[in-house]
Amino acid sequence: MLVGRDDDVRAVITLVEDSPAHAGQLRLIQVDGAIGAGKSALLSHLIGRLREADGDRVTDEHAPRRIFVARGDRLGSDAPLVAFRMMIEQVLGASLEQLLDTATPSVLAARCAEALGEVPVIVAVDDAQWLDAASEAFLIGLMQTPLVAPLTVLLVHRIGQGPPEVLHTARGRGALHDHLTIGGLSDEAIRTITRDIGPQQVRSVTEMAHGNPLFAHIATAAFRRHPEATRVDEVLSLVEHNHAETLATAVATDIASLGETARRTLETLAVTRETDVDTVAEVSGLDATEVRRAARELSERGLLSESSDEALHPVVRFSVYRNTDASHRARLHLRAASRAGAELFDRADHLAQIAADAAALAGGEIELGAAEADVLVAAAGVAIGSDPAAVLGWLRALPDHLRSVRSETLFARALLLAGDLDSAIARLRALVDRDASVEARALLANALRMTGHTGEARALLAAAQESVDPHLLREYIDILALVDGFVPDDLLSRLESVPIDSNRAVAAIYRTMSLLGEGRVPQARVTFQRALDWLTDADSLDVVDAIQAVTCAAWAAYMLDRFETGARIAERALALARRHARTDVFANLGAALLFCNGSLGLLDAADAVGEQAIRDAERYGTPDTIGMARAGLMVAAQGRADPELLRTRYEELIASPVPEFGWWRRAVLTTRTRVSALVGAPEPCPELLGKPRDAMAALRFSDAAVVSAALGDRDTAQSLIDEALAIAESQESYGQRGMVQVTQAEIMLSNGEALQAGNLLREARDVFERVGMRLHFGRAQAGIARADAMLAAQTEPLAALTTRERQIAELVAAGLKNGEIADRLVLSRRTPEQHVRNILKKLGLQARTDIVTLVHGGRPETARSS
Repeated sequence: MLVGRDDDVRAVITLVEDSPAHAGQLRLIQVDGAIGAGKSALLSHLIGRLREADGDRVTDEHAPRRIFVARGDRLGSDAPLVAFRMMIEQVLGASLEQLLDTATPSVLAARCAEALGEVPVIVAVDDAQWLDAASEAFLIGLMQTPLVAPLTVLLVHRIGQGPPEVLHTARGRGALHDHLTIGGLSDEAIRTITRDIGPQQVRSVTEMAHGNPLFAHIATAAFRRHPEATRVDEVLSLVEHNHAETLATAVATDIASLGETARRTLETLAVTRETDVDTVAEVSGLDATEVRRAARELSERGLLSESSDEALHPVVRFSVYRNTDASHRARLHLRAASRAGAELFDRADHLAQIAADAAALAGGEIELGAAEADVLVAAAGVAIGSDPAAVLGWLRALPDHLRSVRSETLFARALLLAGDLDSAIARLRALVDRDASVEARALLANALRMTGHTGEARALLAAAQESVDPHLLREYIDILALVDGFVPDDLLSRLESVPIDSNRAVAAIYRTMSLLGEGRVPQARVTFQRALDWLTDADSLDVVDAIQAVTCAAWAAYMLDRFETGARIAERALALARRHARTDVFANLGAALLFCNGSLGLLDAADAVGEQAIRDAERYGTPDTIGMARAGLMVAAQGRADPELLRTRYEELIASPVPEFGWWRRAVLTTRTRVSALVGAPEPCPELLGKPRDAMAALRFSDAAVVSAALGDRDTAQSLIDEALAIAESQESYGQRGMVQVTQAEIMLSNGEALQAGNLLREARDVFERVGMRLHFGRAQAGIARADAMLAAQTEPLAALTTRERQIAELVAAGLKNGEIADRLVLSRRTPEQHVRNILKKLGLQARTDIVTLVHGGRPETARSS
């Protein structure tokens, strides 16, 4: 029975029932309170009431809401998505281990959002302050993905400990946000809890509880065992001025007085978190009847919660777990892990708890063997892409004699994903010294490159020059491509000689990049098609195996004006890279996706992926990509026509290091050059006009022309435009030709050449529409509107007049004299006369009759002669 919380329950139910019914609406309801205040009990009662209400009103037309309960874990379970396992498996109809083998928590959130359909959804999260990282990412992903139906998130946590990223996401989504704080119970409610003990005991509990129901239940149970006592401190050990520690101590005191069966049941519940009687019986070694009898005793003592989702209050569970003998606790974990039907992640979590507990292993009674290590490695292999923190937690405590090449490689990959490059390199060095596995060499070489040690990375893979191992050869080729920008033809020929489709595709990608580097765009298109045929059908492992080349493929698609293709390649590769801990390509793929999305006009998506690419570059030590990502964000800012945003991002780009890698260096410099003119600080960059004349050379000449025009050098600007157009024509780069034409038109418009500018813009617009360059299509459309307006102004003789002057010209044409105009417009007598003189001067006319002729559509003699 929930005591003293009727008003709180009604308040939350009112908020839930008042949730708007329109599609995609997000409502966040925060419920917080002090430790032991009864938040979990309130939530359990509330969920029961909501489910009961739904059951009462189900009809053929009215389906019940989908209600899911998740719970954080104070003891820090390492298993990924432990809080949302039940929800995910119910909605998607597969085990979490299967689902995480192919998807990240955010991807699973999007799939759940799609699968939930049109039924309103309530997600209640208890102890939200203890959500594991993957569960928090899932909840954030769910909130960020608009559902077809409304979503209500009920967040229950201790005061001041709400998960900040979840709250930030809710605000960013425009959620309807309500906040309710659960206070202490009234003295009357506390007396209801203590109704079957003596009056003095009731007064003592009421005085000491300060409205805390958990304390009241424990103290009342203690008085039942010691009816002769009159004060709480006679039956419980108390800690002055520390309420949380007082509760933990009170629980410990209560545990010490339990009989053997009740204590074993309680300890098993604390270790397993299971509520199923048969499971508790199996792990504890008791029979089901004993477990049920013990549960009744524990409930009478106030040690079991009323929640159907959580047997123990978090304070009780933590205190019981901490006070259980280490060896006994380890045996319980081992039995839970060995239980038939236990899920892989749960087994790994129990075994990791044992491995990390030095006290449990010290006596030698418990020993982990190869079979247990295999479970941890298997779980790590599934979780590596979705929750590297879980992998580190599972594998960190493995004793030396159980570590293998596989476990150490997984551990190093998890370190790379977590951004701990130094520790990863140290582990990989040791691993390469003891075992020359291709995977370890490849990971170490990439980690060294990411930290700027490209020479050492070259040396590590130098054996690939003569290697017959295609994987090692490919890794060496990747390093050369990233350091030098090209790959020697003999190495590509050797790779192509290995009869595997992926090798031929990788060679085709790098040949495409070489051709683009030489400006041979038509040949690059033909060569690239061979790679696309493979990329369309390649399975996930093949893509990951060639991830560096696939990253180059995304950039090649961008340079060949195949933006949707590039975005698809980059999106898939980025998801797989995160899944397989290929941190070295995170920022590069993100930048490629940013540029593709920008050209497609997907500016919000471009901004999001660009900011993430910068974070990845900073976290994983790939500084060259920071400049590329900021250059891409500049492109998106131009599409928003926001001068302040443009200037801010320009200053950020100027402050970023210029990349060393040739392609990226030129891309960053040309972006800086173009935007310097747009923000009013034109800065020439002669480096852009040198070699090579690669596939992007036309745009570099065009950007140099913008600066020359801004500096007033029209002749140089036109010469650069002519050169840019010639390059684009020779390379058959029609999208770039359109971009150069837009630049040429914008320069013409600044000089008042509206007619020719409009023709250029229309030609460019048609190209942009054909190749899907939506951002530049919008830019061309805006230019056309500007050209049309300018042309109309130029062909309208009276356009040079002010509104008042035009009004007076029309009255002159109507035959009115100056005095009559003054009367009509309530002006002084001399004002119309002055306006008429101004009109004649502005229009180059001699007499009032010329004004009459012009207004009526004729051409005055004085205008013809001029």
